[in-house]
Amino acid sequence: MRKRCRGTRILPYAAVMARALGVVPLLALLVGCGTVVAGNAVPVPNPTFPEPPAPTAERLLRDLESVDPCGQVEPADVAAFGEASVGPVESFDYCLIKLTAGGVVLDVTAGGLDRVAHEAVLDGPVVPYRQGLRIAEITGGSVQCQRGLVFADLVVLNVSVNNNSSDDVDAARLCEVADVVVRAVADRVLAGEVEHRQFAAKSLGPVHACRGLSDATVARLPGLAGAKAWPYPAGHQCRWSADGTTTPPRVRVLHSVGTPTEPNGGNSKAEDIAGRPTVVSGLDTSSYVLCGAETTHIPFDGGLRELALVTVALPTGATVEDACAAVRIVAAEVWAGLPR
Repeated sequence: MRKRCRGTRILPYAAVMARALGVVPLLALLVGCGTVVAGNAVPVPNPTFPEPPAPTAERLLRDLESVDPCGQVEPADVAAFGEASVGPVESFDYCLIKLTAGGVVLDVTAGGLDRVAHEAVLDGPVVPYRQGLRIAEITGGSVQCQRGLVFADLVVLNVSVNNNSSDDVDAARLCEVADVVVRAVADRVLAGEVEHRQFAAKSLGPVHACRGLSDATVARLPGLAGAKAWPYPAGHQCRWSADGTTTPPRVRVLHSVGTPTEPNGGNSKAEDIAGRPTVVSGLDTSSYVLCGAETTHIPFDGGLRELALVTVALPTGATVEDACAAVRIVAAEVWAGLPR
């Protein structure tokens, strides 16, 4: 038989366990015994683990302005649908894949970054993917399907599949391609497979587009009093509008890459604005009028050029001449601030 201290009571198992967790004072285990154990109880470490860092765009993509979008998508991603190849560079912000599926050439673009105020503004359901990333299944049409990779900070990486031909392609097929691409991009991002460009001296790549135009200048344009800049995450685009949306009236400044526009003497004309050769182009549609100005900058890879562009869109009732008068004001200020 075990010898007990006289008067000692055996504590129930639950009480002993409570003591092990630092709940019961030490002396409670020694009631009736003459021996007191000196010292303090050592608490058991908390078994909980810290939350993993949020999957924000800045954490996963790092320097947003220099991300190379063609490092996130490959022709092999869509090889199951047909013959694919990397298309010509058209932007700092997205990569173009040319996909020939069933004899129809589709344009697959991936990489453009935007920011939303909340997920409700995305036109379609937003579903969980992996490790906190979400995918927006944006409602499209018969010639386009869009998907958005949504980061924790509400930055959205856009994927789009477009049928720009006159041949019909089932809309569901377009979305099958978009689903494959957005998941491939997400997997690379989560694996840390993100490539970055090294910009040349005087490049527009690291120049934030919002800094080239003041709110005061925008306020002088029709319908844009009080408009504030809406920066895009990579800094290559900036937008001003009366209500913060893309609805006209709006102004956009864009730093891009591509083949310079050639004036045609019709709706595209050569001008000099702020000492820079500029092509001004106007367009009249059923819902708005648009005018854009473009100037070439330094050479880019593959015989392309960096381009600075500004556009002004005005609602129905305005004329192309109104929009072009506004775009000249904007271009004069933006061009003056470009690297020299």
